[in-house]
Amino acid sequence: MLIQHLIFEGRHTKSKSIMIRKDFIEAEIQKLAQVLAKILGLKNDGNVDDATELAYQALKENFGLDAASLQSSTPEEFADTLKNKSFSAEKMNMLTQFLFESVYPFQETEETFSILNKTLVALNLLETEYHQQSLENIGRREQIDKFLNNRQYE
Repeated sequence: MLIQHLIFEGRHTKSKSIMIRKDFIEAEIQKLAQVLAKILGLKNDGNVDDATELAYQALKENFGLDAASLQSSTPEEFADTLKNKSFSAEKMNMLTQFLFESVYPFQETEETFSILNKTLVALNLLETEYHQQSLENIGRREQIDKFLNNRQYE
């Protein structure tokens, strides 16, 4: 009887910790979605510089990625960094949105090219490691590819 009780308690504790983690992830994603909405609102109001600054701040505070390392790291180094961080699929998806919005609308600068390559790395990981795809991310990938490919032909 005691063993059955301990087994039940162990399962109950495990399912409770899974629920707490799920609730934490949902709250974190909701918070990130609110910041992203604010960034998009700033852009719609014509405050692109403020939106970019907020995006970089969110990348640092919520993902541990500062602007300098984002711009200086190679795509391979960035992929290793992301793998080591072990983000949930939802958080990885939000990361791709923040990276994309940090340089959108695209300008022909080294910063933009670097961040777009990192965005492609995150999208690839999202698809290959997390098995996540969405029409929104496919659209982002197409925009990035078109922008980067046009650069090659100029």
